[in-house]
Amino acid sequence: MRLVFLFSIILFSFYAIAQKKVVEQKNPYSEVDKVIDQKNDSLLTLLSISEFVTKKFSKEEERVRAIFYWISKNILYSPELMFTYKTNSNRALIAKDAFENKTGVCIGYAIIFDTLCKLSNIESYIIEGSTKQSFLPSIIGHAWNGVKMNGEWKLIDATWGSGYLQGSKYVKKLNNYYFLPSAEQLISSHIPIDPIWQMLRRPITLYQFYSNKSSTITSDWAWTDSITNYLKSDYISKISSTVRRLNQFGTTNEVSSNFYQYLKSLEVNYYVAKLNLSTKLLNEAVFKFNEYISFKNKQFTPNKSDEEISKIMPEISEFIIKSKNELISIPEESLQANNDFVKNNNKITTDLEEKINNESLFIKKYLSTKKNKRKELFYTKTYSVYGIPVK
Repeated sequence: MRLVFLFSIILFSFYAIAQKKVVEQKNPYSEVDKVIDQKNDSLLTLLSISEFVTKKFSKEEERVRAIFYWISKNILYSPELMFTYKTNSNRALIAKDAFENKTGVCIGYAIIFDTLCKLSNIESYIIEGSTKQSFLPSIIGHAWNGVKMNGEWKLIDATWGSGYLQGSKYVKKLNNYYFLPSAEQLISSHIPIDPIWQMLRRPITLYQFYSNKSSTITSDWAWTDSITNYLKSDYISKISSTVRRLNQFGTTNEVSSNFYQYLKSLEVNYYVAKLNLSTKLLNEAVFKFNEYISFKNKQFTPNKSDEEISKIMPEISEFIIKSKNELISIPEESLQANNDFVKNNNKITTDLEEKINNESLFIKKYLSTKKNKRKELFYTKTYSVYGIPVK
């Protein structure tokens, strides 16, 4: 039987901090910040920090602020790490490295923020995308966060809120502008790969982002519903829905193009895995049927109970049903590259189903026959010219 090979595209996605200066903002969270500023040697793990935040602050917005402020005080941006992470890098390891070394780039900031929020019972999401400065696109990717407070999704950029780059040097300075900016404000410099995370009623395309043009969408998007449905979706539905939106809104920069190709590779691998599983189940059905034929050739010995014999064909059929269900769940376009392979499997399935039907009839007849007459069923009777049966 033909082998199906899985290929995985490894794509680099670089993350950086890009803004040049800090815009001074009035701080309405000074009391929260004071609590985090106090020396506390017990905050040695992400869990201990989240427990401290949860204990000290009852309101979700205060907890989110405490997490944002703790990150701005304790994590240093490291420009030299800009090109060290891939799209499919292990996020748990990135968070561990950034937390233990107290250094990282935007993906580390975003993952730590996301982790602390979730440990503090606050819904959060890591948004990946692109940024621009002085109307020029960033050639590297960026990561920030969406956070759900009091039932509403808000935006936060813990990296840009912690400092900025001056040439190749990182200047650490709190910038409250990036703590809960409006979607309309942030879209001037940040565009997510997936347009639902723009959190705009009328999201813009990459072209409109870089050319400072308005959205041409004529009806409002229910983006909150889109986010809710996306987060509730299964693995492949998340991938497929994002790919569909990217086809609509564009993949014209390197960051979105690479991510699109990465998602397509995940989609291909997912369906190849389902095709392989379908084939495995079919092979199991063939194996079980051949076992049955061997059992039948030995006149159903060693002996099995009638109940055991009655279950043989239904059990084989179950493997076929599962195999067909896996195949049906694969979109037609995803099967085209393995068209001959699928046709061969379908032929084997059809032939096997016919044999199962025939043997099911035989077993039914066998079980309805008196036990002392059953052995005769294993012989083909022919007749002499005198009408005498000969086995």
